[in-house]
Amino acid sequence: MDSKFGTAKVFAYLILLFVIVYPLRAQSRVKPAKQADSIYRIPVGTHIRLRMESEIGSKFSTVNDTFLARVAVPVVIRDVTVLPAGVLVEGRVLESSPAGLGSRDGRMDIRMETLKFSDDVNRSIDGVPVTPFRAKHSGRWLPTIGGSILGAAVGFAVGSAPGAAIGAGLGAGIGAGASYSKKGGNIRLKEDDIFEIELKKEVVLPVLDY
Repeated sequence: MDSKFGTAKVFAYLILLFVIVYPLRAQSRVKPAKQADSIYRIPVGTHIRLRMESEIGSKFSTVNDTFLARVAVPVVIRDVTVLPAGVLVEGRVLESSPAGLGSRDGRMDIRMETLKFSDDVNRSIDGVPVTPFRAKHSGRWLPTIGGSILGAAVGFAVGSAPGAAIGAGLGAGIGAGASYSKKGGNIRLKEDDIFEIELKKEVVLPVLDY
């Protein structure tokens, strides 16, 4: 009887241990899945519109300069705002060269690299401009055309068709020289300017109470 009673106690102890340990192991397996459900993912190819917080430009910015912009339009996925307007985004200048003679335009390339939700909550991103930045300037052929017209007018004024042709040629040459001596336009992004980027890799975001 004592032996049977002792065996029963051992079995009872093992069953009790199984009842306690198995739910704990099941909970440990479920926990990562719950963590996975507690985050949002912004897929590759998502477009985000940003508003400049500061100013950069091909005339004065240098490679590796950093700057800030803010999300201008909320990013919504499955009717949930995962990235609200106002979130800070830090960018970096990858290439910058000022305008030069011969109407050579300035160049500038940037990349957006960090989402800043707070001082201690950041996410790395890889965002590139959807449209390359281009310099704004007046028509570079205007000096040449204007010189040709002025030269032809002088030729006609002296009453000679050949003179008009010669004058047009001289005027065009002068205009071309003026065009070459003219600098191209610089790229400039001012405060509150809006531009659009495309994500080149997926971004995993923390769940925040917006």
